[in-house]
Amino acid sequence: MVDEGLDGWRLARFRDFLKESRLAGSSGGVAQKLTVRLYGKGVVAKVNDRGGSSATKYYKRRQGQLIFSKLDFLNGAFGLVPPELDGYESTLDLPCFDIAPDVDPAWLLSVLIRPAFYRRYRGMAIGSRKAQRVPVEEFLASVVTTPPTEEQQRISRSLAAVDAAIDGTDQFVAELRRSKFWLMRELLTKGNAKHKTKLVPLPESWPIGRIASLVDRMPLHWKLVTLTKIAKLESGHTPSRKEPDYWNGDIPWLSLPDSYRLNEIEVNDADGRISPLGIANSSARMLPVGSVLLIRTGGSRGKCSRLAATMACSQDYVAFVPEPELDSRYLQQVFRHMQREWQRLSDGSTTLRNIFMHAFKRLKILLPPLDEQAAIADVGEAFDLRITAEVRYLEQLRQTKRGLAQGLLSGRVRVRARKTNGARASGAVRGR
Repeated sequence: MVDEGLDGWRLARFRDFLKESRLAGSSGGVAQKLTVRLYGKGVVAKVNDRGGSSATKYYKRRQGQLIFSKLDFLNGAFGLVPPELDGYESTLDLPCFDIAPDVDPAWLLSVLIRPAFYRRYRGMAIGSRKAQRVPVEEFLASVVTTPPTEEQQRISRSLAAVDAAIDGTDQFVAELRRSKFWLMRELLTKGNAKHKTKLVPLPESWPIGRIASLVDRMPLHWKLVTLTKIAKLESGHTPSRKEPDYWNGDIPWLSLPDSYRLNEIEVNDADGRISPLGIANSSARMLPVGSVLLIRTGGSRGKCSRLAATMACSQDYVAFVPEPELDSRYLQQVFRHMQREWQRLSDGSTTLRNIFMHAFKRLKILLPPLDEQAAIADVGEAFDLRITAEVRYLEQLRQTKRGLAQGLLSGRVRVRARKTNGARASGAVRGR
């Protein structure tokens, strides 16, 4: 089936330009196996392979072939076999296809990894709910709108340019986070080198809150203190849902759905609202500006920020209200650096771990003089602000990629070849 459309676009079935490859390979016990990551994240060698049955048939895969996972089709497990995996093998649960010469592989992959494409096969999958497979026949019989080869290539180049910007920004964010981690490790355990202070052994045991397991010395003029001696520990609470008068008041109330807000340096609002009656008739507390807030439950445990407005919170949070000798900005940076310690202190099942109050009551931190606390906090916040800005830019790029892909792959946005000094050049994007 090939139907010509506007400007050379056509309707075709995947079987018109894909042919399944079944080049016989090795037995399961000796085959070098590959696998396909979810959501178009690539094709990689299979690690931790424990061999396989000698009766299982494997098939050799070649560079540039299209491959997908029948089992994870509905999770976007599509990819192109990279050069370094040429000759690796898979079973028919990971079928492979030769692509016709007039089809650009990168364009094809861009079509397949869009959620709008693979989710439409939900009704075609067979098997149990946890082992649904999309048959090759259903895939090959599907219809796709294909532009001319040159336009496919221009679409691929346009999307690749955005992908390059996304990858570069992602790597930059990762490098910023690494740089912050190691610089803050130095500042939070040894202080700024300009003070030229002597390091001395820890004066007492430090079982809870130690920034790093190997830290056994501290600057001479610093203190090792139990945090509750220099900050008031508060916990949140949820007023009774059976009492409408406790809710929809004017007091911001943070709960787990607000966890995204703790990505910022300061929290100034909440999704929930409770009333003064809700405060009066529960264990919820009004937390002042400057309180350092930490999530202690679930997958977001360890996230930390500080309050820029007076508000309350649920029991999923703890808060520390610093005394004058403790800079809340410094404590925030200590907590943000303690992610490995928070994970160590978590109790409960693998999927639902909590940090219980007894751990916070025994928590100790290193306490420099206030001027050093402020200087350390300045460095940490400078990193945090830059990281936040780059993460926002990264999300903007991803949104741009999604919108551009939707427009280009549907034909609503066209990338036409343009001429420069009589020669054809890379296309310009325009809407229809």
